[in-house]
Amino acid sequence: MKNSILKKCLLALGLYLFFTVILPIPVTGNNIIAKASSVENEQNTIKLNVSSKSLVKDSTYTLKIYNISDSHKVSYKSDSTSIATVDDKGSITAVDFGTAIITVTVKDGFKTIATLQCEITVGPPAISIVLTKTDVVLTVGDRMTLIPILKPNNTVEEAKFSSNDPSVARVSIGGRITARKAGVTYVFASIGNGKYDMCKVTVVEKE
Repeated sequence: MKNSILKKCLLALGLYLFFTVILPIPVTGNNIIAKASSVENEQNTIKLNVSSKSLVKDSTYTLKIYNISDSHKVSYKSDSTSIATVDDKGSITAVDFGTAIITVTVKDGFKTIATLQCEITVGPPAISIVLTKTDVVLTVGDRMTLIPILKPNNTVEEAKFSSNDPSVARVSIGGRITARKAGVTYVFASIGNGKYDMCKVTVVEKE
């Protein structure tokens, strides 16, 4: 009898240790913390600055590669030179409307250690630009995004934003305005042919 009870106790203890020590059960809501080695590998991964890019016909753009050393040899190739060409420095020239894939090969000696690709879409430039708002009032600390309407509708050009007084309100590349101090400034949105639209931004103090 005693032996039977002892065996049952040992069996229960063994099962407990198996599920709690050998096979720990994940608890819902716990954060998974990446190991230092995996974070370091991610930071050292060879990669391009963009995986896709839209270019206006006849414009140029230079790809950047991160985490390569002086001993690495980099080569570039376009799968459609009638759409976009690329030189040995990674400078892309938009030739005609369409899509091309730029393949970047990184070698260490005779060994290929990375093959990267970037999709290039070549389209027409914008001929006009209009902002959906021309006058806004913001409180210090507020943010909002200006939306430009470019024509023709199939243009791949993007508006360029600037603030007349960034100390009052600054604007990001994408048109996001941040109100910084009380005052008045103008935010401009322009395109390559010189045309632009502007929005008056009035910033007031918090009550």
